[in-house]
Amino acid sequence: MSSPAHAIYSSTLSLSLQGHEFQPQYGVQLIFKETVRSRLLCSAACSQNPSCRIFDYDSSSHRCRLFEADLTNGAIIETASQTSIVGSVILSASLYASMYNQSCSACQGNRYQTCSSTTNKCQCPGNSYWNGSMCPLQLFENAACSQIDACRSDLNLSCVMNSYGEFTQCLIAATTIYTQNFIYNIPSSSECIAWNTFQSTLTSRPYRSMTIKGSNDPTGITLTNPRYVAGIANALLTNATYGPVSSNGYLWVVGPCGYGYELSATGDVCGCSLGYIVRPCIGNVNWGGINGNTCGASSQTMIVIIQ
Repeated sequence: MSSPAHAIYSSTLSLSLQGHEFQPQYGVQLIFKETVRSRLLCSAACSQNPSCRIFDYDSSSHRCRLFEADLTNGAIIETASQTSIVGSVILSASLYASMYNQSCSACQGNRYQTCSSTTNKCQCPGNSYWNGSMCPLQLFENAACSQIDACRSDLNLSCVMNSYGEFTQCLIAATTIYTQNFIYNIPSSSECIAWNTFQSTLTSRPYRSMTIKGSNDPTGITLTNPRYVAGIANALLTNATYGPVSSNGYLWVVGPCGYGYELSATGDVCGCSLGYIVRPCIGNVNWGGINGNTCGASSQTMIVIIQ
C-alpha cells in the first residue's frame, strides 16, 4: 500500500498478518506512540517521518507506534490482540541512487534523503549511513560493522578497527589519558608506574585519535588515522613494537626503551631527537619531552590522550 500523504513523502509498505506487533530490540527505537483514528493515518504518520521504518497499529485501542528500526534490530511477533498489524517501509537502491550527493534541490522534501547544511548535498538522514547503494539504519552495540560511520554515534558507538585495519563491531568509544609531571634531571619512578597503568587500561574499544601534548605545547600534535591509533594502542597494551607510520606530518612509533615501551612521534625510539617522545620507564633522566629536547629535558607536564 502507499500512504495518502503528499507524493514526495509517499512510501510503499509491506503489511503483516493481523495479530502481530513489532518488538524493538532497544527502547530508543520507539519514536512515536499516540492514539489515532485509523491505520491509514498511522501509516501516513510513518511516511511523513523520515526516521520511521516500521509502524504497528491496533484498530481496537487505536494505538499507533512508529519505530526507527527494521528487522535487523527488532522482530514482528504474535500478540494477543487480533486487531494489531505491522507495516514495514520497503526500501530499494532505486530510491537513493538518483539523489545521493546531488544538490539539495534533488531531495527537497524527500523522506529518504536530507539536505546537509555543511555540504549542501543530499545525504542520509540522521541515524543512517551510506553503504554505497542506500541508507540503512546505523547499528547498535556489539553489531558487526564494515565501515566507520555504520554505528550509532549519538549513543557514543564507533566501529572498532583492529590492528590490521579491518572494521569489526560497534562498541562504546573509549578515552584513556596519561598525565604526569616530570622534573629536570630526576629519573621517572612514579611516572613509570602511571605509564604502566595507562598501558594496561587500553582496550579493544574503538579509538579514533591520539594526542601528545603538555606544558611545553598545550595544543600538542594529534594522530587522526583510526588504523594507526588502533595499532599504537594495541602495541602499548601488549608491549609490542609498532611503526613507524607516517600521518599528520609525523612518524609515529612504539618500541622498547629501558625498562618499558616508549611512544614517539620522531620516527625512532631510544634516541634524543627533538620533538614529541614519552618514555617514563627508561630508568634514567632521559624520559622524553614535548616540543623540544627529549634527553635531559626541562621540567614539564606530559599528556597522552587516546580516544
